[in-house]
Amino acid sequence: MTPGADTPAGPLTGLSHVQLRVSDVAASARWYTAVLGLEPFRSDPAVGYVALRHRPTGVVIVLTATPGDVAVHVGPLDHLAFAVPDASALEAWAGHLAAIGIDHPGVVPEAGNPSLQLRDPDGTAVELVAPPPRRG
Repeated sequence: MTPGADTPAGPLTGLSHVQLRVSDVAASARWYTAVLGLEPFRSDPAVGYVALRHRPTGVVIVLTATPGDVAVHVGPLDHLAFAVPDASALEAWAGHLAAIGIDHPGVVPEAGNPSLQLRDPDGTAVELVAPPPRRG
């Protein structure tokens, strides 16, 4: 597949988050907070992650606990996640990708958000994530 004038624009609205593998979540959280002015956003000690957000831009960096020797072998980047407008746009894009031969498992819930999880040709994880469904 070669990108060109016939290739539709994806439903991206921006970067959702970057997830990094780190050997010490607390130490990395302190570093990113001090260096980039990030603030705690979400965390789950049982899973071993903390999400930090830069309030003015909405940039989120997720730090996930990974033993140091594993991070060296697989690299520090866990995945890139791009925001899409809503679940229906995500479902439509998943259908488009399947129609053009891009293999994927379909839209699944990820921490309450509709998510489409893909792998690029080199194996890098790329996620398209919609906001959680509105309640009420």
